[in-house]
Amino acid sequence: MHSLFQDKRKAFSLVEVTIAVAILSVVGTVVAHWFTLNNQYQKRVTELSEKDNKIRAIIWEMHKDLKIARTVLYPRRTTVTSETLKNLVSDSKLIFRNFDGDIVTYYYDEKTKEIIKEIIYIPTANAPRNEKKVIGKDIDSVIFTNRNELNNLVGIYMESGPAVQIDSVYLMNE
Repeated sequence: MHSLFQDKRKAFSLVEVTIAVAILSVVGTVVAHWFTLNNQYQKRVTELSEKDNKIRAIIWEMHKDLKIARTVLYPRRTTVTSETLKNLVSDSKLIFRNFDGDIVTYYYDEKTKEIIKEIIYIPTANAPRNEKKVIGKDIDSVIFTNRNELNNLVGIYMESGPAVQIDSVYLMNE
């Protein structure tokens, strides 16, 4: 026997299918957009982390040299008065004597965006020789600051894209 209340439909109507497809497409679009944004965010975080690590490695190399440096030659305060104590001396170049008496220079080349380390070896008998090497690339800004009147505290500010590092090194052998 056939009941009057029995539903005779065995399939979805066109309206139901259209609504289901619309809902699924909206959800799919939101999920795809979220994945795209997450991927872009991850790339930015990775880039920042790589630049930050690069700057830390450069500053660490400078630290090793500066810790055993004898004296800062440039930037240097030449006279100590109440007025010069208030002013910091800064430049994109740092020159100092290392423990062996050799002259070491770190400087920033704005055209190539590189930090270069140059050592002038001062031998006792022969003519001096120098060695030059690039220790950092794709650096946007470097500033070395003489931070105290004794010329034994050097501040380093370095920037590469969104990554920024600020550090200070105290010379132990001045």
